[in-house]
Amino acid sequence: MQHGSSSRFARIVATAFITALALSAPATDAVFAQTPSNAKATIPDSAKVLVGTWEGSYTSEHAPAGAMKAVFVQDSVIKLSSFALTMENTMQTLEVRNFAFTSDEISWTEDLMGMSCQTTAVLKNGQLKGAIVCGHGSVAFTLSKR
Repeated sequence: MQHGSSSRFARIVATAFITALALSAPATDAVFAQTPSNAKATIPDSAKVLVGTWEGSYTSEHAPAGAMKAVFVQDSVIKLSSFALTMENTMQTLEVRNFAFTSDEISWTEDLMGMSCQTTAVLKNGQLKGAIVCGHGSVAFTLSKR
């Protein structure tokens, strides 16, 4: 992709909370996931910017604020290799599945407190902003590349 595609990815406005309707809407752009079937797909320049360690914090109406860390790596595809957040004063790593990205959005699923949760984020002005939605509760986060 060319530099114009990078600015398209970066201009998407992050929302603090993602509704269930937005999470269930089908993606209109090609999806690049961490699956072998996409191993030969060309990775967009806009996605390559994700590679590295991202750290920041999260807030929620249902839990105390805490720290968060995501590590993205690239081999033949881009993967979210580590995802952790502070729970009960301890940084806990969560297993991630269904990682995917489009030109506008990054998403993955993880289990948190016995529930399957959907995480969606966008990159804007050098920050990864998004939300984790678990049932009726949600967590808003902002991460910066380290």
